[in-house]
Amino acid sequence: MLKRLGLKKGDSTDREPAQADVQQILAYLEELARLRTLVHLHMRSEPPLCLGARVELVNDQDFTFSLSFPHQVPRLNAGETIDLHFPLAGMRFRAEVTYLDRGRYMESIFRLPRAIRFADRRGAMRTRIGSREKASAALFEGLLEGVAASGRLLNLSMEGLCMRMERVMQIQGNKRLAPHADLFQPGQALQVVRILNLPHLPTLECAGEVRFCHSTQGGPVLVGIRLEGMGSSDQNHLQKFMLRRLPTFGRAFPSRRRRGAAEEEPPEEEPSDGPNEEPSDQAENEPLDEGFEEMVEDSACQTPEERDAAAEDRRIRLRRRGRHFLVIMPDDLDRSTFICTLQGGGYCCFFEARTLVHALEMSKKAHIDAIFLDQQIGPLSGTEVALRLRKMGRMEGVPIFQFMRSPDVRALLSAKAAGVTHVVKLPVDFDGELKDLLDRTLGLTER
Repeated sequence: MLKRLGLKKGDSTDREPAQADVQQILAYLEELARLRTLVHLHMRSEPPLCLGARVELVNDQDFTFSLSFPHQVPRLNAGETIDLHFPLAGMRFRAEVTYLDRGRYMESIFRLPRAIRFADRRGAMRTRIGSREKASAALFEGLLEGVAASGRLLNLSMEGLCMRMERVMQIQGNKRLAPHADLFQPGQALQVVRILNLPHLPTLECAGEVRFCHSTQGGPVLVGIRLEGMGSSDQNHLQKFMLRRLPTFGRAFPSRRRRGAAEEEPPEEEPSDGPNEEPSDQAENEPLDEGFEEMVEDSACQTPEERDAAAEDRRIRLRRRGRHFLVIMPDDLDRSTFICTLQGGGYCCFFEARTLVHALEMSKKAHIDAIFLDQQIGPLSGTEVALRLRKMGRMEGVPIFQFMRSPDVRALLSAKAAGVTHVVKLPVDFDGELKDLLDRTLGLTER
């Protein structure tokens, strides 16, 4: 069999990964024929020519297969070598095939390839995010200043992402900007990158670096980001998402069963997460705050009053870490901006919702210490959402903060009647108003 295919025993001169199992190669071609997948032939001619075709017949006796073409093709010479490219299992592959002879009408016969290799155009595998999916991304130049942008996620990998810029704002002053390609420059550092609304996953956060930001004439602005500094927990979540979308994420060749194979053969094993399946307890052993040693050394130079104030501030920040907030805001960028503001104050546990229904689902997952409502949530105002939450009895005793841009007396009275604990004026001034208000409401301080 190897001799008929032009192979030698132990022939492995190419270091590039290759699938040389004849039965698997036959199974690949049979699946392409069954699915009527469009393959491409790249002719080694001048100028180069690419032809679309479909696999028709696979002959496992003569180790040949035939391709059908939608239109007349240039004359091929017997023994001519052609590059065949085809998609399979969410990946791209290539192989060298040899033309043998003409077959039936508009068909040509080729010798079975000796080996199949990867033909992915990227070093890291990416999964496309469909237009009907709600996954999005939010980019922040800084937590309290700079430019922030959000938009639909187009594709995602373990190393980076590409998004379509849809909404932009200046963080200071909450000023809206028009999306354009000059907002971010290649190599620019991003303090926060948030990946939102991935199915069955929490929001993922890390830092990032802009790789490109461009747009075609009249087209959307596309931004490419390299992800940096992602925590082990978020990395495990992202890896599981990639494994669900791309079963061959480990860059192994997919295994296929030949037509007519015995049904008693054991099914393929589910891809495992490897050694990262168990959650790491590394975070439990890390210090709660960075620079802890420096803070201890500096305390020796402080007065007793200063040390007491520093200790109280540290206790408050530790208490903030344990508070769980439900943030109900339909706009991804506004919601991400507000959450980043709270993170700057030491809070770290958030449940995010776009609608009332989604908020009720989030409320079942954990104890909620406070709720933040936008002034308008879909067809309902924030006051109406607060009233429904109170009537449903799920949030009894939980303080509700509602955002309003221009609160008047009538709006304040309506909010109070609906069970809103505090009305917060937009844009949010965390250091000037909200921080002390939150500390007092949550019982973190007596001031």
